[in-house]
Order: sequence, then C-alpha cells, then structure tokens
Amino acid sequence: MKLIHWLLLILLGLIILNLSRCIYFNIFTHSLPYGIYAKIKSLPQRDDYAATCLTPSIAQYGITRNYLALGDCDTGTVLVLKKIKGMPGDHFAVKNNFLELNGHSYRIMGVDSSGRQLKIFYHQAGILDKGKYLLLSDFVKNSWDSRYWGPVSVEFLLKPLWIFER
Repeated sequence: MKLIHWLLLILLGLIILNLSRCIYFNIFTHSLPYGIYAKIKSLPQRDDYAATCLTPSIAQYGITRNYLALGDCDTGTVLVLKKIKGMPGDHFAVKNNFLELNGHSYRIMGVDSSGRQLKIFYHQAGILDKGKYLLLSDFVKNSWDSRYWGPVSVEFLLKPLWIFER
C-alpha cells in the first residue's frame, strides 16, 4: 500500500476513535499544547491533564464571553481541558489578585484580553475537599481557569499521544 493510503487509513481510524470519545484532538483550546490525547481511567495526580464540565452559571458566563464553545456537557458547552495543579488536601487562598496554592502564586487578571472585567466565582481560602481540584494552564499565562471558577471535579484524564509544535 502506498504511504498516502496508510496515512488516510490512520486518519480515518483517529476520526473514528475521536467520535467514540476515546481520543481527543486539541486544536482549539490554547490551555494545553495542540495534539492528540487519549482518554484514560486513572486516579488524578498533580500535573495530569484533565477534562471537566463547568457549573451552569460559570458555563453560561463562558459562552457569553466566547471563552467556551457549544459542546456535549450538560450545560451545552465543550469540556474544559487544563492541568491539575491543586489536589484534595492542598491549601489555597485568593488574595491580592493571586491564587496562592502550595507556596506557588498564580496571577488573577482583572480584565480579559478584550479589556472586559473578569468575574471571580469564588473568594475563599481553605483546603481542597475530596474530589475537588484546581485546574490551571501553565501553557498560557492568562488562561480562564480555576483562578476564576474555583475548585472543580474531574470528568476524566487525558494522556498526550502526539503533541504538535506551534
């Protein structure tokens, strides 16, 4: 078989896997490197890539601001893909425009890239409860993430199979 036939066969296979939700193509969000990711079942660990659906009020805000596209979550949005930075039992606090987490500071921006005021959906300090995580992007500094929405649950984890260079 010619190389082009093999490539088309591989592409078709990846499309079928994507439709079955075993494989995710990240070519839209800047929160993770562009690439192909496999959905995995595992206990979440710090720095794992994770997917979650946001609460209705946060998802609606994201749709209104064009931070989120329409998708398969119950709220009608796409899954949010980020990296796990805060784990159950971790201490966190929001103060002086920073999310403080385990000795690390993550800047909370006052406005988005369009100059619009950003809403923070929680103002608290504490310890992350069982099943709650802080999902952040260390790939994009001004990502709309847990700095704004707070702790979330994780739907599933993603393992990078192939990362595209930008």
